[in-house]
Amino acid sequence: MAQRRYVLVLLIIMVISFALLTKLPERVGIEEEAESQQPVTETSEPVVEVVKNVGPATVKIQTAREVVIDRFFFQQLERVEGVGSGVIFTPDGYVMTNDHVVADANEIVVWLPDGRNFQGQVVGRDPLSDLAILKIESKDELPVASFYEGNDLAVGQIAIAIGNPLGQDYSVTTGVISALDRDILVDPENNRYLLGMIQTDAAINPGNSGGPLINQDGQVIGINTAIIQQAQGIGFAIPATTARLIASQIIEHGRPIRLGVLGGTLTPALASALREQTGMVIAVDSGAFITRVLPNSNAEAGGLAIGDIIVKMNETEISGMRQLQEEVQKIGYGGEIRLQVYRGSELIEVFLVLS
Repeated sequence: MAQRRYVLVLLIIMVISFALLTKLPERVGIEEEAESQQPVTETSEPVVEVVKNVGPATVKIQTAREVVIDRFFFQQLERVEGVGSGVIFTPDGYVMTNDHVVADANEIVVWLPDGRNFQGQVVGRDPLSDLAILKIESKDELPVASFYEGNDLAVGQIAIAIGNPLGQDYSVTTGVISALDRDILVDPENNRYLLGMIQTDAAINPGNSGGPLINQDGQVIGINTAIIQQAQGIGFAIPATTARLIASQIIEHGRPIRLGVLGGTLTPALASALREQTGMVIAVDSGAFITRVLPNSNAEAGGLAIGDIIVKMNETEISGMRQLQEEVQKIGYGGEIRLQVYRGSELIEVFLVLS
C-alpha cells in the first residue's frame, strides 16, 4: 500500500514537472517578443527634432591666413588653418559667425552638412561684439535657421549647441541657460567687454565658435562665442536679438552703429578708488567712464577723450556703459545726440551725428 502511494506521488511530481517544462519556453518567448517590440532608439525626442530643424543650417567654416613667424635671424610667412562654426540666417545666403573665426583670413570656405561647400565673402565684421557676417552664393535652395525674437529667456531652460568642436564635425551638446545678462572681460588690455551675454553649461569648445545656441522649440537664441578656459561648464553666447540687430546694420551699412568708446560703468566704489590711487579728479559717482576712444569713430570726431565721464545723452541720464550703448542703438544711424560729459571737474557738452 505504501509502495503504491509512493509511486502515485512520484507520478504526480513527474506530471507537474513536465507541465512546467512545456510551458516555460512559451513564457520566455512572450517576454522576448515584448522586448523586441520596444524601439531601440527614440527619434521623436525634442533634442532630436531640434537638430533635424537647425542642423542643416549650421555650417563649418574653414579658414586660412598667413602669419609672420620669427625664425632666429629671419622672418617667414606661414599658412595657418582654422575651423569654426556658423549659421545661415537668410535664404539668400547670409551666414552669421564670430569675428575671431574669420579675422585676417585670406581664404574662407563654408561647408554645409549635406556636403556642399562655398567660398565665403566677408560682408562686415564687428570686433566689439565678436560678430561677423559672410555671404555665400548658391543656385540651389539653402537651409535657414529660425531665430528667437522674444526677450523672455529664463534661467534653467534647455539650451542646445551645435558646432564643430576640436575638429569633430557637427557635434551636438545639451545643457541649460545658467545665467542671463553676463558681462565678460575678453580684452583686459583695452578693457573690452562682451555685454549682456547668455551663460550656458552646454559644452562649448574651440570650433564651436559662431555656431548656434538653440532652445527646445528649434529657435536660435544665441551665437556661441566664448568659454572660460580654467573652468568647466561655463560658456557664453551673444543673444539672438543683439546678433540680428548687428547683422542687419552690417548688411545695410557695412558696420554696426557705435559711439566708438571703450570703458566701464562708474560706481561710487570705483570713483573713490580712482581718486585715491590715481589722483584723478572724479566729479561724479556714476556714468560711463571712457578708457579708450576708437580711431575713426563718432567719439573721436566729437572730441571725446580718455577719462571723460558721460552722464547724459539728450534727455536720458546715463548710469553706465551698457546703457550708453543701448541709447545709441535707439537713436540709430543719422541721429543727432547731445552728450553731457564731465572732463575732470568741468561739465561740457558734445554734439555729434551718428554715422
